[in-house]
Amino acid sequence: MKKYIGVVAALALASPLVAAAQTPSVDTQIAQAVQILPEDLRAGATVVTYDPATGARKVLREGTNFLECQPRGDDGFARCYNKVFAPRRDLEAKLRAEKKSDQEIAAAMAAAVKAGTIPGPPKAMMSYRDYDKPDRIQKLWVMSLPNATPESVGVSIAPQRDAALKGEGLPWMMQPGKPGAHIMIPINPKPAVSKISDEAPDPVTQATLPLPEDLRAGATVYTYDEATGARKVLRQGTNQVECTPRGADGFTWCYNTVTGPRRDLSAKLRAQKKDPKEIQAAMAEATKNGTIPAAPFGVMSYRMYGKRDRIQLLWVLSVPGATPESIGVTTASAREDALELRGTPWLMLPGTPGAHIMIPINK
Repeated sequence: MKKYIGVVAALALASPLVAAAQTPSVDTQIAQAVQILPEDLRAGATVVTYDPATGARKVLREGTNFLECQPRGDDGFARCYNKVFAPRRDLEAKLRAEKKSDQEIAAAMAAAVKAGTIPGPPKAMMSYRDYDKPDRIQKLWVMSLPNATPESVGVSIAPQRDAALKGEGLPWMMQPGKPGAHIMIPINPKPAVSKISDEAPDPVTQATLPLPEDLRAGATVYTYDEATGARKVLRQGTNQVECTPRGADGFTWCYNTVTGPRRDLSAKLRAQKKDPKEIQAAMAEATKNGTIPAAPFGVMSYRMYGKRDRIQLLWVLSVPGATPESIGVTTASAREDALELRGTPWLMLPGTPGAHIMIPINK
């Protein structure tokens, strides 16, 4: 009997230690929470958790940059997002603690935005999601583009989940035309052997290689006459994308058709032997007086290169005027990593009309 009591007592004493061992330390939670971020943003990110019973916020580490992260939860996800979303996260946590359904939470969030209690979703913003099992995309960046459509962005809506699970996923759009529209950007691991090639049996097929497969057949393909800058259509397409075959510089490009007038004018100016500064000034003047439309926010273009001394497959999202703080993206170049096929997105020309996000494709 004494032996039995001793065993029970020992188990009773041990159980709090076992429970404690199951709860990661604060340092471990912080390291886990920021792992999905680019390295230059990790040390400055705020890290928070929420009490599931009350929804109260608990700050594990006060940060210094524009990002906030949550350690891995019971659902297996760790998340990072811009601090502008913090009031939304706080309200959502409280509603979940009150056992509200997903529909009730969505309705309450919409009402709070309408009332001005919490800010509405920004024009565009990157968030980050990390998962610890192979049944979901493990490393995912998500660019919100409220109300965007495949036509306005020039991107595919064909799901890439299965390809991403195999480490070969491409970005794609979800919830097109809705306030929750966003581009899923799976961060593929470095492939053992690259499948990227800019070789094809004919110019039309070759020109469309930078695109996702479902956009290739419908893309317009064209070239420019070097002497006059006139556009020559090799194939008239049916979708929102147009492409030019590999040029003398080794690049193959595809664009949204909405930017076509800008490229047509640029080609004519080059044919007139204008230098880059003159072309830039003429383009700016034409935009100002309405001769050509301004480059829209949130338009995707695609670039392919055949050799390993440049990024071979690059998608470029135009975000005029965006800054790291406004869009939640680092400006630290990932070019060297991208050359090794392990690159992640970064922002270039921040705060200018030419601001854009470089999205290297690792496959």
